[in-house]
Amino acid sequence: MIHIDRRHLGTPRTETFLDGESLVQRLAEDGSELHRIALSDIRRVRLAVEMAAQARQVVCRVTGSDGREIVFGSMRFVSPGVFEDIVETFQPLLRELHTALMARRAEIEFLEGQSVAFMWAMFLLSGAIALLAGFFLIVLFFVQEKPMGLFLAPIAGIGFWLAGLFRPRKPGTYDPAKYAGTADQ
Repeated sequence: MIHIDRRHLGTPRTETFLDGESLVQRLAEDGSELHRIALSDIRRVRLAVEMAAQARQVVCRVTGSDGREIVFGSMRFVSPGVFEDIVETFQPLLRELHTALMARRAEIEFLEGQSVAFMWAMFLLSGAIALLAGFFLIVLFFVQEKPMGLFLAPIAGIGFWLAGLFRPRKPGTYDPAKYAGTADQ
């Protein structure tokens, strides 16, 4: 199964597929190979939900022992703000990959969720928004007694809510058998 994907505006269209004992990603336009990771060299498979314009998509990141990463998702970038659903090729590839990795499941880290670095960055950004909005709310409304300071209350509230949502935590592990099976299931 060949999965054709494009992550965002700054990336080319790629084809991702299993080729014997390797996961391969190549340019869709000319077929030149971008990455090849032997199945025996895979150290981590991470599944995460990411935004795709107004929708959400599942993104699979496969990392080799040298840190190279092959990334493919369930939605393909078409134009700014427009993504198309390509789950009909994403699910079979995900299933084939997990089935091929079952024999080595003890050697591979199977993770669900965003990286800790991403969670920290979002936590700090939303926390900064909350604290700044809260600070100026106090200054404007309570110190300078200007009612317009109340407009900052919802911004501070949303910032604190987002900080809680992105509270740094380790991604969870998952059982690869959940996704393994035959491609026509």
